[in-house]
Order: sequence, then structure tokens, then C-alpha cells
Amino acid sequence: MMAFWLLPPLLAVALFWWIVGGRAGRGDRTGAAATSDDNRRALAILKERYARGEISREEFERMKQDILSS
Repeated sequence: MMAFWLLPPLLAVALFWWIVGGRAGRGDRTGAAATSDDNRRALAILKERYARGEISREEFERMKQDILSS
């Protein structure tokens, strides 16, 4: 009887882990689109920083290559 009462909490923890933590490192079906959107946003921010003079041309080119190679 004691084992029966342990089952619901264990199932709840397993379900929580599967929903929140277990899927985080495995990627999802929209991974390619998300990466593309992330890269576009990163490049837009980088261009804004360069336009404002916050970074040099060398820094801009290096960071741009880092973004495009990811």
C-alpha cells in the first residue's frame, strides 16, 4: 500500500522534468527557424552597435563571422 502512495508524486516529478527540463537540451522541431531568427536579430543589434560607434570595424567583422558561423 505504501508503494502505491509513492507512485503519484514520482509520476508528477517525472512529468515536470519531461515538460520543463528534459526537453531543453534536445532541440525542438523549430530549431532551424529559431536559429535563423536569432541570427537575424543578433546581426541587427550588431549593425546598430557599429552604426552608433560602440564597436570598431574589426570588432564588427569578427562578431559578424561568429554569428554567421553558428
